[in-house]
Amino acid sequence: MPVNITGVQGTLKAMRKFDPDLAKQMNTQIRGAMMPIRDKARAFAPGNSEMLSGWTKAGSSTETIKYRAFPKYDQSETRAGIVYRQGANNKGEIAGAKFTRRWQVAYFIANNSAGGAIFETSGRVNPNGRSQSHIVASRHKVNKRYKEVSGTRRDMNSLNPNAGRQFLEPLGALYGSRGTIDPRFGNTDQRGRLIYRAWAEDQGRAAHAVNLAINIAVAQFNASHTTSGYGLAA
Repeated sequence: MPVNITGVQGTLKAMRKFDPDLAKQMNTQIRGAMMPIRDKARAFAPGNSEMLSGWTKAGSSTETIKYRAFPKYDQSETRAGIVYRQGANNKGEIAGAKFTRRWQVAYFIANNSAGGAIFETSGRVNPNGRSQSHIVASRHKVNKRYKEVSGTRRDMNSLNPNAGRQFLEPLGALYGSRGTIDPRFGNTDQRGRLIYRAWAEDQGRAAHAVNLAINIAVAQFNASHTTSGYGLAA
């Protein structure tokens, strides 16, 4: 979950170069605002015994937990994988996740655990699991817009057609904003059970504190470096 910073990147870069003590003070204040979100998200991670039997087992080996075909869930690994990071990310990637639209984030909390990420967002698209028969649509571009033009029906061949629903039931509700689904930009669903839940329950207080810390630091920097030419963008 990132805090997007716009309009002050030049000032922040100059601050780190010419006034590192002020930058350090600002980062300390921002960390103080973001860490409670991280800690609260970690606390939401349920115990292994609460998950579907077979997805994880208490005392399962590290190699089993990290099996990549379908990563296992482990409470301790999930909690350790929820981390706070600072520093602009220019590659449009956070904790290994690539975004359709490339953006820059300066301060963010991410989930580095594969099993934890599955627990975080599973059920966004199909809250009761995928149906036995579903449409796989094809799309083409018309006048810079994507339009659904055809579809192919596919039937699920699973020996347990209710597996999706059974997997999701122990995970609990999703928290946050559903967002929108745009085929040009992907799914903007902002719901989850760990980081997204902590962020939703915070109700914007952390984001406000981060922006306030930056605005104060920028004002102090500009006041003492009046010839630098840096400032807040309109």
